[in-house]
Amino acid sequence: MEPDPLRISPFSAKDMLVAHARDVLGPDAALLDASRGGPNWQLRTVQCAWHVLGLYADYCYGGPNDLPSVRVLAPDPPTDHAAHFRRFADSVRDLRESLCLGMEYVERVWDYLHLEVYPDRWIGESIGAFALAMTAGYYPSPATLDFLPPIASRFLARTFGVQQAPEDFDLFLGHGATGTFGAVVACMARNELLRPGDKVAMVWPWYEPMKDLFENQYGCEVIPIQRRREQLWEADESALAALDDPDLRLLVIVSPGNPVDTTLDDGLLSRIEQAVERNPDLVILCDYVYANFVETGYDNILRRAWRNVVAFYAPSKDLGLVGARLGVAWIPTASPLNRRLLQMSPARARKVDARYASRSPRRRPGFYDRLVMDGSHVSFSHMAGLPTPSQVLLALCMLFPLAAPDEAGHYFRWVRTELRGRMEALYDGLGMERESCTDVCRSNYCALLPLDEVAANQGPRCAEAFSRVPLWSFLEHLAHSRGTIIMPGPAFGGEAESARICLTSLNKGAYRQVGRNIAEAVGDYTFPTPCQHCR
Repeated sequence: MEPDPLRISPFSAKDMLVAHARDVLGPDAALLDASRGGPNWQLRTVQCAWHVLGLYADYCYGGPNDLPSVRVLAPDPPTDHAAHFRRFADSVRDLRESLCLGMEYVERVWDYLHLEVYPDRWIGESIGAFALAMTAGYYPSPATLDFLPPIASRFLARTFGVQQAPEDFDLFLGHGATGTFGAVVACMARNELLRPGDKVAMVWPWYEPMKDLFENQYGCEVIPIQRRREQLWEADESALAALDDPDLRLLVIVSPGNPVDTTLDDGLLSRIEQAVERNPDLVILCDYVYANFVETGYDNILRRAWRNVVAFYAPSKDLGLVGARLGVAWIPTASPLNRRLLQMSPARARKVDARYASRSPRRRPGFYDRLVMDGSHVSFSHMAGLPTPSQVLLALCMLFPLAAPDEAGHYFRWVRTELRGRMEALYDGLGMERESCTDVCRSNYCALLPLDEVAANQGPRCAEAFSRVPLWSFLEHLAHSRGTIIMPGPAFGGEAESARICLTSLNKGAYRQVGRNIAEAVGDYTFPTPCQHCR
């Protein structure tokens, strides 16, 4: 029996559409794939700086004279890194433009660390810490290297307006924002802070893998807080009532959203605030991976109720580093997760603590320590932590708007302008106006397109004809007739006749063509001609 493609993972459904298009058009056919959100650009500055630091790490260490390809590491090499780095910079600065670009940023990083983060520390210590991490010659110790928390704290303040000290958060690093998110949820489940049947509220339309995670992997009851297009993506009172349930254990948010690219409106934020006041044990998991696509300073629940929020971020989308799989979670030290561990009955505490007893024999670990141990299957927790060169890359990413604010401002303005232009090109190709939302910020990362409105835009005859077309049949027709791939919107909680389109993977001209192709494919049903590939 064939699976219903509208009831499986939309990413699996996308693969089916790609395979169908290639079966019809040929294996080498050029497709307009607007289904996934990997950016088709990269910020060079951070990557070049990372490569410069890799070269400097090599420059720092000598080896045996009879085998120059070997590097000998020492725990604390007697190197004057401040002077040593100056010599290194002079030796490579003019070799390549990319090295020069990276070197300029690295030197700004050293200045920022010296002036803003470690004013009482000799700058050579910071340079040496980064160089040592770049060698990848040592296990991460601690799992999150100690230069990252103060950087992450300042990044949080600049991006979200949350002015908290580094010690107010524990920093957990993982493989991308989604991998980090999954690790936090898995640790909650292992420690019975999330149990089958627990109520989990999600702001809809939503990022589908999150619903699958809670519903199918952990057996929770997912409660939608539905935002509606006709209300300019605000939730009505009946949807907000889910926040009043005293049995609500968890609230899950993506802001700005996916597939609806708006931030949360003031009414929803205020109701979440009230829910936290009534239910101080409510945990909020919020994915902020698209935050830099909107103007900084937008209102967010992290600013309003930081103790209850576990915030997730990755530089994958905004800096074009999806393959680096870098993710970070800020776990408040005052999180309800720690309080709920302490409030467990003795019997439940013994049950969940047994997993960690051999690795934490002298004390009962808090949630963050359990999370770190779980990340290495507990038994291997002495080797926990993201690879040290990856931690350096993450530090450079978070330092970018801090150490190079002018360049970062210029870059993110370019990103926002580019995405806004791509969205305008898409709707220009469709021959439609996009709905306006005045009370929220937009990321322009993705669009949830109502295909029935595309049909109505072409007249009542097209609307009537298209109303009889199954969504999957249309998506297949679009794939094989015009080589265009988009995802089914209902899989993301969208309307029955909607499609999700990502705006990061193609250029403006391509998105204008995507819009034209969608409009033309919808119009095919007005005066249908037989298509041998349509069922």
